[in-house]
Amino acid sequence: MKREVEREVRLSAFELERGDVELLWQRMMALFDAGSPIRSKISLSLPSERLTFDSIQELTEYQSLRGRVTKFSFEMRQGLRVVAISSGGLFATAPTLKVEGESDIWCASAIEAVDHVIRQRRVWHFWLIHFPFTLIFIALVALPWAKLGPFQHFPAIPLALLLAWLAMTALFGYFSFFKARLLPVASIAFTREFGFVHRYAGELGLILGVLSLALAIYMWVVPYGA
Repeated sequence: MKREVEREVRLSAFELERGDVELLWQRMMALFDAGSPIRSKISLSLPSERLTFDSIQELTEYQSLRGRVTKFSFEMRQGLRVVAISSGGLFATAPTLKVEGESDIWCASAIEAVDHVIRQRRVWHFWLIHFPFTLIFIALVALPWAKLGPFQHFPAIPLALLLAWLAMTALFGYFSFFKARLLPVASIAFTREFGFVHRYAGELGLILGVLSLALAIYMWVVPYGA
């Protein structure tokens, strides 16, 4: 009898550097038998090209990679055993880890080995990955029409209330359209050459959005609470 076990789990949002990629690759290699050949592949999707490497040595020797890559996958195969990590597509909400093997024990040990490395490189915005930015943005845009109807004239709206609505709509719209770039679920930082604004675009956008929202709410509440 031949038994095959397959498990697929979602990983925390993470960012790796070159050294972390090498460590992760070593942990994955240790899961397989050293005496048998291992088929491996590293795929990187860049804006204008797709790169495929057969080993970590090839990736290390390739020095043309710059900046941060957010679409990639790692895969190792040996007989029935498979370990594959994928950053996911454009609308992915989490990177995934897929393992296949001959037993539940081996699959569990493979998941633990990979997840241990990933947890150490978890990014600060992991808790924002599943936040419904788009749903709230649509609700805010539809709010005036849902409240007043499509064919009614808008009444005079206090400036502070209008600013609060505009601030919230702009904040959630900003993250709805640029969430994948600002808050990637998985990335590899090959170099840190990009500037401060580019590197911390997500943090800066969130800070500016929260500040503008707090200011608008303050302008709205203070006149009526006084």
